Amino acid sequence: MKNTILLYLLFLGPVAFSQPTYTSWLNKNVHPIAADTATHHDDLSFLPEVLHHNLVIGLGEASHGTREFYLQKKRVIQFLVTRLQYKNLGFEMSNSLTDPINQYLANGEGNLKDLTNSMVLYGTEEIYELFQWIADYNKTQQQENKVVLFGFDREDSWHDVLARERLMAENIVNYQKSSPHKTMIWAHNIHIAKDTTMAQVKAVGSYLKQAFGQQYYALGLDTYKGSVNVLADGQFEAHAFETPKESFSAIFAGADEERFYVDFDKALNPFTSMQQPITHINSNWTEARTLPIRPGLDFNGILFIRETTPSRRLAK
Repeated sequence: MKNTILLYLLFLGPVAFSQPTYTSWLNKNVHPIAADTATHHDDLSFLPEVLHHNLVIGLGEASHGTREFYLQKKRVIQFLVTRLQYKNLGFEMSNSLTDPINQYLANGEGNLKDLTNSMVLYGTEEIYELFQWIADYNKTQQQENKVVLFGFDREDSWHDVLARERLMAENIVNYQKSSPHKTMIWAHNIHIAKDTTMAQVKAVGSYLKQAFGQQYYALGLDTYKGSVNVLADGQFEAHAFETPKESFSAIFAGADEERFYVDFDKALNPFTSMQQPITHINSNWTEARTLPIRPGLDFNGILFIRETTPSRRLAK
């Protein structure tokens, strides 16, 4: 997993806003989300309406080392698979890592712990539990309805950020076009963002928007403060963080709900004309830890968790 290269290079400065106004709107319009470990999915019952014409959904994350992101994404994936017939799951990794795991998901071949540990920052208890759930689900399905894991990244493109984004998008587009099922994409927020007019390079999400139009939905995952795992000399290393007050993350943290889904496609959304940062943490620890976005243009929705903790390294 290569350190994420920051695509958004231009930041036009904060837009003045009245935080109580936006907090009030959030309190009236967000969808509260159940605890990360909840086994029911009643809190996600709004998703069929939100995704009614969707083919590809990008499932982002503000970091690659946050336990709550992984657990909530697992819950969303379970809902999408069992209720909405999403059966393709693409990871921001190469096929050399995902293909052996897919063999386990399809027929139980291999050692899942060893295979998951090969995924660097994704070598965690949370990702292992996701894959084990998929394997158990696939045992109940005919071959044509099993969940399939695929990698859409390529190590030989990591040296060229322009080529990497384009090639990752091409891999996703080609996979979706060859499949009768809908596709879920697991990647960092910076890759799934739809609109890139603030950037000097186009992200994966921009290409997916071009290919699929409104059939591509970008869901970012954000947090305000807590701790996160990053890589240091190939090992997990936890760091505490808190996103600056002049950010969407701080506005979201002021809402009554600690965990919620905000739909920016909703009519009369006061955030659409604003530009502010959300939390952004690379695979290694850096001083710059924010990403400027424009809600509704970059992301259709955000799943927000006020305080988060580090992912848990999977024991070997």
